[in-house]
Amino acid sequence: MNEFQVIDSVMPDVPPSSADQLAAARERVFATAQVLPASRARAGGRSWTGTALVAAAVVLVAGAVVALVPRHAVEPVAVTPMQKLEAAAARLAAAPEAKGRYWRRDTEDVMRTKNGPPYKVEERAMEVLAFGPNREVYGWREPISSKPYTAEGLKAWRRDGSPQLCPARGCDKNMPAYASADLDLGLELADGLKPTLTELRSLPKEPAALRAQLLESFDSQVAAEREAWLRTAASRLITSPATPGTRAAAYLLLANSPDVKVVDDIPGTFGLDGLAIQFTGGQIVIDRRTGQLLGEQGLTPEGVPWRAEIVRKVGWSDVPPVPPAKCVRCTARL
Repeated sequence: MNEFQVIDSVMPDVPPSSADQLAAARERVFATAQVLPASRARAGGRSWTGTALVAAAVVLVAGAVVALVPRHAVEPVAVTPMQKLEAAAARLAAAPEAKGRYWRRDTEDVMRTKNGPPYKVEERAMEVLAFGPNREVYGWREPISSKPYTAEGLKAWRRDGSPQLCPARGCDKNMPAYASADLDLGLELADGLKPTLTELRSLPKEPAALRAQLLESFDSQVAAEREAWLRTAASRLITSPATPGTRAAAYLLLANSPDVKVVDDIPGTFGLDGLAIQFTGGQIVIDRRTGQLLGEQGLTPEGVPWRAEIVRKVGWSDVPPVPPAKCVRCTARL
């Protein structure tokens, strides 16, 4: 009997032993086989047969040989940004949705611009869009602040006596908040595609079916380029009161569009840290863990973020939206 066949049979994945390892192991096996019977006889116990001793020793040696043989390193499997997005979309689609009569989205808009030399100014404002059960729609914008965002600009601004920069709170006491868009277009997804809230909530939850249904509304007489029209519709769906399943499908529809890619580890200039669906001039940023929309940011041709729309609160509740005082044309009916 070749005792090393036992090792091969019980551990077929172990690499073949070297000649030196085999010789050393044989020597230890037979040395043990000669010593053990005598000691057992003196103790008054039953002596083992040579074959049994060899088999037992072989098992011990097998463990020693296995411990000495280096194992091949296992390379971790790389997960692509697209696979991360698919997983995040699945979690979003499976997430329970809060109930309520009113849907409301609060975003903080940030824009970096110039407000006269030498100040490079960062403007911030809060923007609200909401829908009610009786086709009412609400929307308003409140300026928050304007201030330099570079160290050099901040020093120059302070040297000038820290003058008030507008738009900001207190700049216009007669109109502290104002309508930021035509509320009649609150549910419009693209040119020629303006569903009701019920129709929006009934859109498919699978990317291919969603694409097909959206394209039923495409009119080449209204929009020149079909894929660009579809990207606009999918992008607006993501920020709309559509169901979580439809919004998740819109992620994947958009991510698989021409000239669109999914990227990770984006620069968190405005605190947006997540997966990004990136297209020319901008990114839609999504939470890796939950699939929830974090916001959208605009990019310069060099890929530098210069503006952002950060989602601060979104969802359904029974609390009716109340526009700020003196807010003109901040409510309407669809």
